[in-house]
Amino acid sequence: MDALRSPAAATPADPTVLDTPFAVFNIELTNRCPFRCVMCARTVNMTRPQGLMDFGLFRKVIDEYVQENPKQAPQADCWLHHFGESLVHPDFDRFIAYASARGVFTALSLNPLMLKRPTALALLRARPAKLYLSIDGHDDASFERIRGIAGAYDASVRNLLDFLELKKSFKSNVQVIVSMISFGLNSDSIGRMRDYWSNLDGVDAFFAKEFVTWDGNAPDVSRLAGDRPQQQDHVTCQFPWSRLTVTWDGDVVPCCYDHDKRYVLGNVARQSLKEIWNGRPMRSLRREFLDNRVSNPLCRNCDYLRA
Repeated sequence: MDALRSPAAATPADPTVLDTPFAVFNIELTNRCPFRCVMCARTVNMTRPQGLMDFGLFRKVIDEYVQENPKQAPQADCWLHHFGESLVHPDFDRFIAYASARGVFTALSLNPLMLKRPTALALLRARPAKLYLSIDGHDDASFERIRGIAGAYDASVRNLLDFLELKKSFKSNVQVIVSMISFGLNSDSIGRMRDYWSNLDGVDAFFAKEFVTWDGNAPDVSRLAGDRPQQQDHVTCQFPWSRLTVTWDGDVVPCCYDHDKRYVLGNVARQSLKEIWNGRPMRSLRREFLDNRVSNPLCRNCDYLRA
């Protein structure tokens, strides 16, 4: 990734300052979640306060994104979740509808157990562009081992199938991907269920999602990963050069793996996203990568820093 060592979009005077606009990769409507997923860094390791995003704050993020990057906003996935179940937010549909109306390509990963009929109707009326429906396991026991909720698999399946029927009745164009996390506890379930989910009417794709260890600071999750990737001599990462993540309280972090806000770039309630994009914390982060001396508390244990 030579472009990250000497970014073409950087100004000649300071390679840590970018002329290119940012993308907003994800916006956290809430970090609350009723699940206890074994592969999620949130379950055991998240210590930051929990809360709900204010709609005015969300509107500011969306408006600034569309203004600063009008070409990418309608094309690149903008995930309206981070470390929480967004359907817990009582106004989730208002958030999705606003972003969609502004032309943002809105995407969401959710658990079908949450998709009771009133929620499913509200979701479809909000007109998201893409949905990942995450349903791990193949029965109640395997689901509970992974997602931490007893007696929930059959209910999740019923909700998912009902949602697909609603999607047809709405004549909705929302892209639906059924996803399962690809790791040891799920390998049997993926083998059993791949064909079933792939061939359902209304499902656009089945996706065996790569297992990740997030920022490497969740030991319980890392133990589930098996062999860890080999880091290379020169570490690189695309995130500080391309996108931002906004948490429910307006703090901005550089990476979707940052579950506990270990590296805060600024706060969009007090600054613009454009100011944060080339602010001192972000420039310092880019400098670490350019100098091949990554030592900050977010990135130093990351398994994905490689050439």
